[in-house]
Amino acid sequence: MPTIIALDVSLSMTRTVPPGSNSGNTEESLTFHQLAIQGINTILDYLGKHSKLEFVSLIIYSSLYEVVVDFTRDYESIRQALHKIEHYDKTSLENVLVAVNNMFKTHWGNHNYCQIMFITDCGIGMGPSSLKNTIINLQSYKAQSNSSGVKVPVSENHWVGFSYPSKLTFMCLGNINDTAFKFGTKLYQQLLDISGQNGQIYIPKPKTLSIEDPIGDDGDENSRQLSRKSIQEMFERTCEQNYKQFEATLRCGGYFRLEGAITIWPAPLPYTSKDIFGAETTTIISRRLEICGYLSLSDIGSPMSVSRHLILPRGDGDKRISSKDSNLTTEEKLENDIKTFYAKPDGSGSGGGGGGGDNNDDCGPGGDATRESVCVLLHGALKVENMAALVLLNDNWYGFIYSYADSKKKSNLMLNVLPPGNDVIPWLGDFRFLGNLDDAFPGESPSFPIKAEKRSYSQNIVVWIRQAGLQSDIQKVLRHAKKLPEKTQHFYKELNRIRRAALSLGFIELLEGLAHIFEREVATLGGSASPDCSIQLKHAANELRKPSNRDLKAVIQAMPTKYNQIG
Repeated sequence: MPTIIALDVSLSMTRTVPPGSNSGNTEESLTFHQLAIQGINTILDYLGKHSKLEFVSLIIYSSLYEVVVDFTRDYESIRQALHKIEHYDKTSLENVLVAVNNMFKTHWGNHNYCQIMFITDCGIGMGPSSLKNTIINLQSYKAQSNSSGVKVPVSENHWVGFSYPSKLTFMCLGNINDTAFKFGTKLYQQLLDISGQNGQIYIPKPKTLSIEDPIGDDGDENSRQLSRKSIQEMFERTCEQNYKQFEATLRCGGYFRLEGAITIWPAPLPYTSKDIFGAETTTIISRRLEICGYLSLSDIGSPMSVSRHLILPRGDGDKRISSKDSNLTTEEKLENDIKTFYAKPDGSGSGGGGGGGDNNDDCGPGGDATRESVCVLLHGALKVENMAALVLLNDNWYGFIYSYADSKKKSNLMLNVLPPGNDVIPWLGDFRFLGNLDDAFPGESPSFPIKAEKRSYSQNIVVWIRQAGLQSDIQKVLRHAKKLPEKTQHFYKELNRIRRAALSLGFIELLEGLAHIFEREVATLGGSASPDCSIQLKHAANELRKPSNRDLKAVIQAMPTKYNQIG
């Protein structure tokens, strides 16, 4: 879950905080920029303590923008960059919103979740790049889209929302008794409302926060004074809400179950799906994950997934749950009592006796060091056996836990979240009907997963995931072209294969590119080349440009000549 911190470096941020806002401390003269730097350091301190795996990027903006630090986990580099920041002219929010949208898509794509935090004194700018003008353009775009029912093309310089899941947060530095600041915060809130972004506005110490009055107009004036303490409290409150860890319990086994407290990072988002009637259903991963069984990684393959997460053991990993907990069923209370009984050392003075009501957190003389860890046991077993655990995330929702190595020396326990449903991996079938080989009927084939005898597609497929694959296919066609007329059939076979793949992917530009390549090859042919080579290359270039050959069923045929004797 990467984070982008955007710092306003307009000239208004160099203003000195009004003396009345500095909690009566006349000895220290603070600027809004200094308070913003303190807030960024508070964010980095929180991430360094609670979310060390978070990628963070720092951007500064005024009328233009600059990426000061690209996405990194080295928070110290961001701290050092904060001391080298200079200030520029007026605020232009729309330019940096467009830049943030493009920057994140370039690094992470359209399916990752991003935290975007703007730190500003709520300046609205002037002229065409002002916040008012941005809101007007956004309203106009929304009105056109709603009236036409189709997506209206967007200019590259206009922002109409982020194209990926995100949370947009504005950290507003100012006093709500200031008329200009109050007007600015209302415009920023209006921007969030019109754009439909998932976001929130924070102001220093809003004691009277409510849904109806997010800014608050009543209360003691001194309770909202701008100071180092109020800024730190505001940023700490923001971090606690935006970076709350997803804590759950992982359970596996039969009656005497193993269980451990885990943290899932990044926190899984609710999954929203639509049925054929357009009704939306939102599903949330349960806080109790149940392992149902184990499968070989080769059987699972690479199914479509919603997201991937790290599974980390929690510090309070295996503390026993009280058997008096009202949320537990009778069986779970009995199971917890049995675990507590067997966990006590024999003859121990503090842990002696077999009463199930005693809930001693330390399972032995060594305390946490001797306590079992489900994550360690599961990770080691899955890594050695090259298997994955099928885990129940919620009703009718499954995922896989497996060992993943990002380097030769370090491996992690990963959770692969599948789309909700029992039959989301076609080659495995319904998860509810999976069983052991011992459960098979006499004479039933032991092979798993079941494979079709005849495939419904050609195995000779075209893969252009990397640039080298496309270059290799084009070079193969050119090698056949230079050996015409002997390789006439091979040349047109490969040419039609590339053409069909390009049409299937919507890569129409490739056809024009091939035509240019063929024409250039004609001009560079040597004297030893057959005359049929230039004839066929010119013919192929013309055929690629014909609209009739944009049909997948069409086939480009060779031109009959006296050299190839076709027809």
